[in-house]
Amino acid sequence: GRVPGLNELQRNKDLYYDDSLVSTLTKTVTSEKTVAVTVSSTNAETYLNLQNFKTELKTFQTGDGYKDVLEKSKSNAIEHNLSICHIDLKDVNEEKLGKRVDKVCKEMYQHTSCNGLFMVILAGKKAVNAAAGVTIVKPKFER
Repeated sequence: GRVPGLNELQRNKDLYYDDSLVSTLTKTVTSEKTVAVTVSSTNAETYLNLQNFKTELKTFQTGDGYKDVLEKSKSNAIEHNLSICHIDLKDVNEEKLGKRVDKVCKEMYQHTSCNGLFMVILAGKKAVNAAAGVTIVKPKFER
């Protein structure tokens, strides 16, 4: 059969999309796999001590505030196969912590590629349990 082009509109059981699966897979197979880490400057030392880990990275960036780290991480999520965003939120007011976590998760989820794995890990404290969440970003179809 004929392979559809990237800009062709295809119809499949009332679902419309304008991406070619074959083109996406070809791009993935032929490209180099890259990893980027963006971390709050307060936690950078931890990663700098992991020399074997750091040598495999394409990009290692630090940021001063959570907004700086978030912006760099969103860019890395688009440009790399794996993007790790480590934001230090220990100085955030407890009342604002939930909203801050929601904002970071929403922004990073929106920059995760279609069929990409999105994972959130929240470190705990003595009085609060740690938590983790994982999801696959599914394509959004228009009718």
